Amino acid sequence: MKTILAAVDGSAPSYRALEQAAVISKALGADLVVLLVRQFIIGRHDVLEVWTNEQVSEIMKRVGKVVSESGTPSHRILEEHSRDVAYAIVEAALANHVDLIVMGASGMGSIKAFILGSVSNSVLRQAVCPVMIVH
Repeated sequence: MKTILAAVDGSAPSYRALEQAAVISKALGADLVVLLVRQFIIGRHDVLEVWTNEQVSEIMKRVGKVVSESGTPSHRILEEHSRDVAYAIVEAALANHVDLIVMGASGMGSIKAFILGSVSNSVLRQAVCPVMIVH
């Protein structure tokens, strides 16, 4: 296993997933790729970002803290913009030759999940590599 992707959305489960991904990455000597998908919504006249720049900054700070505390030797942070978070995670995994995706069981998309199905379920169905869901 050479590359592990941790998807982070600012929720507690996503930070727990990041912690687990960092532990696995360190133990295996694998590269850790941290993915933050900035979801947007296209309205009739505007494109609306789900997160503000301040929220993204806070998430990035916490990601840096978790990764540094874990002692993971090698990591990268990717920031993607997408309407479909699950699709963005799967595409990032493919583009970065990821061997394992680690993500939280439930994140910030609970209303969407109620209506359309959860991001983690979508990633499980679409990914071509193993997916680890952390509660």
